[in-house]
Amino acid sequence: MKNIDNLSSLRKGQTALITGIHAPDSTRQRLQSMGLRTGREAEVIRRPRHGPMQIRIGSMNLIMRRCDAARVIISTQQ
Repeated sequence: MKNIDNLSSLRKGQTALITGIHAPDSTRQRLQSMGLRTGREAEVIRRPRHGPMQIRIGSMNLIMRRCDAARVIISTQQ
């Protein structure tokens, strides 16, 4: 497994396994309620140069701010 710091560092089309969320409790709970949980796979659908990212978790699509995506710790297989 190759470690990548966080979800915001992935490029369009890449997938990764969520390994943790480093955020205050309220932010962590909000992200977990959106489906970002340890052990789930995330795929980047859209990643414009500026602005929010589109992420797929299972069958759900999320639009996330990059600052929130940066709190989601991941690992990916290369």
